[in-house]
Amino acid sequence: MIAPNVKVLTDGYNYGNNLALNIRQINVAASEDMPAGTYTSIAGNKATAWGLIAAAHKVGKRLFLGSYPITPATDIMHELAARKDMGVMVIQAEDEIAGVCTAIGAAFAGDLACTSTSGPGLSLKSEAIGLAVMAELPLVVIDVQRGGPSTGLPTKTEQTDLLQAIYGRNGECPAVVIAASTSANCFDYAYEACKIALENMTPVILMTDTYLANGTGLWRLPQLENLPAIHVQGVPEDLKGHYNPALRDERSVRYWAVPGMEGFEHRNIGLERDAEKGTISTNPENHERMVRARQAKINGIADRIPELKVIKSNSENRASNSDTLLVGWGSTEGHLHAAALELGCDLVQFNYIHPLPKNTREVLSGYKRIIVCELNTGQFAAYLRSQMPDIPFEQYNEVQGQPFAVERIVNFVKG
Repeated sequence: MIAPNVKVLTDGYNYGNNLALNIRQINVAASEDMPAGTYTSIAGNKATAWGLIAAAHKVGKRLFLGSYPITPATDIMHELAARKDMGVMVIQAEDEIAGVCTAIGAAFAGDLACTSTSGPGLSLKSEAIGLAVMAELPLVVIDVQRGGPSTGLPTKTEQTDLLQAIYGRNGECPAVVIAASTSANCFDYAYEACKIALENMTPVILMTDTYLANGTGLWRLPQLENLPAIHVQGVPEDLKGHYNPALRDERSVRYWAVPGMEGFEHRNIGLERDAEKGTISTNPENHERMVRARQAKINGIADRIPELKVIKSNSENRASNSDTLLVGWGSTEGHLHAAALELGCDLVQFNYIHPLPKNTREVLSGYKRIIVCELNTGQFAAYLRSQMPDIPFEQYNEVQGQPFAVERIVNFVKG
């Protein structure tokens, strides 16, 4: 009778360890910050799917997902495929490349177009994402990160796709990169990804990961009328009869005409276009003008996203660590917040990564010691250094396929 009991204990331990349940006991007190409403527990992948649905209904567009199954992102496709009753169209393509290309076609046709994947699939989609950047079409790409490279640790969590998301395409190919930080706010940032894509005619890459995708969080059921407005980029009526896909507004965002609009017929291509006529161009000065216009569009989004907020510690130890700042991005927020409370220092958690919030330098320059903590070998730290080379950053990194342990962060900071 000993062997079965040992097996139960061993299997139970492994189950908890694989789900990152090996944490200390915590006490959850009543919160005055939580608004009244109906709450439920929701997994990150399901929250992501519902954020996409909410955005589509907010703007009255059909939601299209072109995708291919891959751990740990497949549940997004499953959830959306079950929502035909809400006008969602899902195509399970033959591979990752076909999935994103069907989504680009749907975007050209005027749908709210999305594709979901993990790190290996993001690599395969990179050329097509470049097409969406060049054609300046709204596209939402969801990357549910996992351990890598290659097939790596497909059921474990990491934050190792960040530089791929920011830079991993040929040519000068800027796209927006944002990240969810809790299983519940996967809904909010999926919605935000759609908003940014539709308002700025650009691909948006939403970063989540295995920890968020399979974990659950407390989620307040939203009311559609209370969600932020989405102002879909359209085309002025006075361009009827002489519209071309290079024409853009004062924000450097090109106008969006879709097939079937009489008087706005056009072709959209992956070759460089003339900045005035929209026709194919190999002119050197024109190419530089277009490269800078596409980048200016992304840079300008910093003026329309929330500023970076500092999470202040209320710990009695705060006075001794008031010049120390923990910096994180994405799913590490809970662990870093717990560490900051124990250390008595401040925390900033980035959800908007490319472009960075416009007050980033102002916030970071107010601290003597800045420690960037991430589940990789230092990708976000390297990115911050490239943007602000005069600010010194320390790093705390783990690449174990597991979330952070609060104790290890605390011990590192204390030295």
